[in-house]
Parts: sequence; C-alpha cells; structure tokens
Amino acid sequence: MSYPAVVLFIGLILQGGSTVTSAAEPGHFTNPLREGADPWVVRDESAKRWLWCTAEKAERIVIRTTATLTEAGTEHEIWRAPASGPASGQVWAPELHFLDGRWCIYFAASDGRNETHRAFVLRTDSSDPLGSWTLHGPLATGGGMDRNSPPIWAIDMTVLHHGGIRYAVWSGWDTPDSDRQFLYIARMTSPIELTGPRVRLCRHDDYEWERTGEGAANRGLNEGPQVLQHDGRTFLIYSCGAAWLPTYKLGLLELTGRDPLSSEAWRKHPQSVFQSTELTFGVGHSCFVSTGTTATWWHIYLPNATAHPAGPAPFISSPFDLISQGSLILANPSPPAACSPFPLREEASRDKPAIGVYSSNTGGSYRMPALVSKFQCLPCPFFSLVFFSQ
Repeated sequence: MSYPAVVLFIGLILQGGSTVTSAAEPGHFTNPLREGADPWVVRDESAKRWLWCTAEKAERIVIRTTATLTEAGTEHEIWRAPASGPASGQVWAPELHFLDGRWCIYFAASDGRNETHRAFVLRTDSSDPLGSWTLHGPLATGGGMDRNSPPIWAIDMTVLHHGGIRYAVWSGWDTPDSDRQFLYIARMTSPIELTGPRVRLCRHDDYEWERTGEGAANRGLNEGPQVLQHDGRTFLIYSCGAAWLPTYKLGLLELTGRDPLSSEAWRKHPQSVFQSTELTFGVGHSCFVSTGTTATWWHIYLPNATAHPAGPAPFISSPFDLISQGSLILANPSPPAACSPFPLREEASRDKPAIGVYSSNTGGSYRMPALVSKFQCLPCPFFSLVFFSQ
C-alpha cells in the first residue's frame, strides 16, 4: 500500500514501568529521526550495518545504510521507475532480502493504473547491495497452474522459509477486476521465479474487524503479510481494514500444520492484535528484525497520522506483548514518548546526549502509555521502530 511521507519514531519495549522527562542524558535517542515510507530494514552482517529500504515518492527505490537503528543514515538510489511500461508508476513497499548470495528487493509497481499492479524483483549482480541491480518480472501471481491465466493484481510480496523450502506470500485480488484483497502463497523455485498455482491462505472477512469499516456491508481486506519465526513456530502477521482509515490494524495467522500451501494448515487469531486508539490511528504494515542476538528485536510499523485522511499528524505509538502461549498481543497504541534508551548493541557507540529521559522504575506485566510493555514469549526484550504517516 502506498502512503504519504512518514516520520520515524522509535520506542523501547521491555519489562517495567516508565517515566518521561525533558532532561538530556546520554544513552537515549530522540524521536523523530527521519522521513520515509513503507519502511523495511534488514541487517547486513558482512558489513556490520543496517540497510533501510524504502520507496520515495512512489517512483524510486533507495537503500539507506546506517551503523545503528537509531540514525538517519546515507541514502543510495538503487532504482528509478522508467517513464513508461509495466513498472513505471505507483512503486510500493519494497522489501530487501539476502537470498542465495545476492540481495533481492520485492516490490509492487504498475503502469500508472492501480489495477495493473504486479510484483517485481530487483536482484543484485553481485553480493554488494550498493552495486548494480537487474529488474525481473512481473512475477506470475495470477490464476491457473502457471499463475498467469489470467494475470492478477499483486502487492506486498514477502518471503517465507519453512522446512528447507522457500515460499512467496503476497496480497492479491481474487479476479483481475475485483478489488478484493486476500493473502496468497506460492512455492519459489528461485528468488525470481514462482512455481505451481497460488493458494489463498484464508478469507479476508472471517471477522468483522478485518473489514474496511464496521458492519457486514463493508468488505474485508488483507495485505502487508510479514513473517515472524521463533522457537520452531511460524507466525504471519498481516494488515487489515483500510490503510487510509482508523480501521487499519494487525491480524495474526499461525502455521499449525506441516504444509504452508494448505489453507487448513493456518490458524487465524480470533481478535486483532494491534489497533487504533482515540489518539493513534490506523496502525499496520509491520516488519520484524533482530539486532543480531537473541536479546533484542525490533518491530517496525506504519500508523496513519489522524482519523481523518486530510488532517494533521499528531501522534504515534508502539507497545506490544507476546504472551507465553505464542499469540501476539499488542498493547494499546499511545502518543510518542520524548525519547527512549538505545538498544544495548548501540549504547557503546553513542557519545552524544539526546533530549529527554526514558527510565524503567517498576516491575510487572501491564499495558501502558509511553511505549513500554512486558515481552513474555521470547526470552528477550522487544524494541520497536515506528513510522508515522503524515
């Protein structure tokens, strides 16, 4: 899904209470950090850096290299849409993955008409993410055994690894002109080619909260699938509702069977796991990234700025929990805190104070404002980076 400019906010998720003051103190960072859209970040361990991948003005794809997750970084333009053709406009939601020794960017683009949106892949010609890239696609994501009979709309493609097999998961229409978005999956023979028919993972309106508005008269909508795997369990967190309205939120599927290509192998959580509050609206389009150790993770997501699409951009938030049973439970969104502590991996490299202090002073598990909650499922604290739509 395409969004206007957004501002990056970051918040700490950990056990304990919190206070926010205006004093400056080392070891903390201040929100916001920078602007962007459809955020995606991945670790490039070979160069000890982070790679942020975004689409700028829906016409070019850039990678920003950063030493830490809490800095703006250096921008490198990777690709710019041509003046005409099937990938000449509406460039949305690029995701950067390192597959088979080369970097791949999965993204959606069209010829300028939304109904022609398809999934494309940019692949590096070497192992250097800042080197030359080659465009592949559109990938076949439609009907029939060849997924091209007929070609059908597709966006938000991501990659799932399970049982030694690689799969593509995306949001697609059920027919070429339906404008009904479901989650689909297909096996991959390589990072740039799919095989076999696509499989719809689930209905998009099993529950009323998946619909674009309240009431059965509104249509369901599923998009933005993201994979979170830990301790032998596979979760697929997806966005639903309407990205342009407060109804945008997160739902959760868990792979409970053996075959990801079977819709019966996926179980949908009966409640949404993250949704709007009176102050923070339309939270969705998530990404999950580890800092390289089992001690720290980050959750990256994109909320709308306001309950009204043309309104100002006042608030964002980020807290969530993973309960011991394995279900993702997100605490209520709240207004942004002034600042938060750096991740432990970054603290040693920081020597500049930031505005504000964010401190933990009580124990316990609870939902709370100021971007704090207890992480109960994984044996580590969880951090979150938040993009704020304007």
